[in-house]
Amino acid sequence: MVTPARARALEPAPTRFWILHIVRAVILAAVGLFITFSRDHSPHLGLIAFGAFALVSGIVIGTLSVRLVADAPTRRLVIAQTVVSIAAGTIALALQATGLGTLLLTVSIWAGLTGLLELYAGYRLARRSALSRDFLIAGGLTALLAIVFVLLPPDFQQTDGGMDNVPLTLTSSVIAVGVFGAYAAVMAVFLAIGGLSIKWQKADDEASTEEPA
Repeated sequence: MVTPARARALEPAPTRFWILHIVRAVILAAVGLFITFSRDHSPHLGLIAFGAFALVSGIVIGTLSVRLVADAPTRRLVIAQTVVSIAAGTIALALQATGLGTLLLTVSIWAGLTGLLELYAGYRLARRSALSRDFLIAGGLTALLAIVFVLLPPDFQQTDGGMDNVPLTLTSSVIAVGVFGAYAAVMAVFLAIGGLSIKWQKADDEASTEEPA
């Protein structure tokens, strides 16, 4: 994630930004595991899982970014993402009983807006920040989630043989909740690796500065 050649050019101090990566990874991992081990992939569960994730991550990351992100423009972009997340999470939880249409619309709008904000943050830091690549990849994955939810037909249904001659029905709801769970898992791994890379780079830099000339 962070190369030695670029680490010192970082505007939003990498030595502290790794904490945001790890916190996001933990929250995403939690929702990814919850969806993975849940047999219920209904719109109701999807809205609860997404709503809780968006609300918690928005509040926590927004609060931490005030202290951990030194670069003011980057901090404003991160806070803008958290505001969108808090709004989307609140709406999802309030409308958890309204069905698949609400899930598809809420997640697609959230993913579209936050993905574009993160892509812009990465573009703005290009060539002068080692975090640029992290922002661009995370933003790209989130924007891709938005595209999938926009293109997913709400009335899709396919029945296969399943196991033990029990029919297995694949619906739009199952796909949507499953895709969001997969997105959460992939993002959790990516951000965890990115955060640890920044942390280890900090340790390497500190060790090199302490070596006698």
